[in-house]
Amino acid sequence: MVHTPTLLLINVLVTATLALSLGVVSSRERRDGLFWWAAALAIHTVAYTLYGLRGQAPDWASVLLANTLLAAYFALVLEGLFQFQQRVPNRALIWGPVLLLPLLLTALLDQIQARVVVVGVLFSWQAVYTVHVLLQRRQETPGRGQYFVIAAYGVLIVMMLGRVVLSYTGGLRLGSITDSNLIQALTFVLATLCLMLISLGLVLMTKEQADARNRRLALQDDLTGLHNRRFIFEVLGQQLALAERHGWPLALLIVDVDHFKRVNDSHGHLVGDQVLRELAACIRSRLRAQDIAGRWGGEEFIVLLPDTDAAGAAVLAEDLRLAVMQLRCLDPQGQPLPLTVSIGLHARPQPTSRQRDELLAAADQAMYQAKRLGRNRVERV
Repeated sequence: MVHTPTLLLINVLVTATLALSLGVVSSRERRDGLFWWAAALAIHTVAYTLYGLRGQAPDWASVLLANTLLAAYFALVLEGLFQFQQRVPNRALIWGPVLLLPLLLTALLDQIQARVVVVGVLFSWQAVYTVHVLLQRRQETPGRGQYFVIAAYGVLIVMMLGRVVLSYTGGLRLGSITDSNLIQALTFVLATLCLMLISLGLVLMTKEQADARNRRLALQDDLTGLHNRRFIFEVLGQQLALAERHGWPLALLIVDVDHFKRVNDSHGHLVGDQVLRELAACIRSRLRAQDIAGRWGGEEFIVLLPDTDAAGAAVLAEDLRLAVMQLRCLDPQGQPLPLTVSIGLHARPQPTSRQRDELLAAADQAMYQAKRLGRNRVERV
């Protein structure tokens, strides 16, 4: 039979190593959850150390404090998850079990079977709540690290509830947590493996989130939140290839803010930046699901309209022009700031993947034609 104190020692060594590793790379300023998770692992290390001292340390340490610290481990993991998800935590649900557990255990200090039931139920509830928090933001969380954590918590829930049932029905009889038997061996082996899987999943989650953020920054305009020029170039090539393969039309709009230099010179760059943000939001609100908008540079924006002919593009462009005129941009004195755009339109019924530069040049030419003809209009080449 596997020696339970040895399994406890292995768990302590594993968690101490993981806590130290996460602690070295974590930072409270980064707010990615790693600091909380490193603290959780450190608490877990202390809890299992106290478990291993059962019979040598007083009961208040090896029973009350050890189990309370393990409940605090679950709570700290939840704190990190809420920080990772940038949500306000419900601290009553997070820390309530940590405060309740020592009260219950004090009343059951001489009843080990009852303690197993109480501890199993409370820890299972904390694990279920953790899975619930993860699933709430599953779609918004990039990557697969979250599934490692969910799977590990699922195993822990089954294991802890199994101990509750066995203890309640008499299938598990313990004199001490350090007793060596098959159930204890399975418990601590699974607990150690799940802890490693949870830690790996949490670290993967932070890496995958950072990777997604870096990809987004590389392809997104910081000021407006629209796609940047690099992304539009790539997507335009892809859309042209699709249009050529399926025989779809493709239209392109280039939108330029009229007299934008005058806005910057008269009211400052902060007002100019706000104008660009308002215009970007207006463009975004007028697009269909398949349309793609980006900031082309300066005060110029570009809109790709897949599977759209010239007539359809003209309707959308005119709708956008009118919507911009209704925008309520204010100058520093709170006075309305008139805003109009000139829009160049170019569409091809059956474009080819080799015509990217021609499409861009034609739409740009149409936009300058709109400028020459008086601005605040849509022109098509």
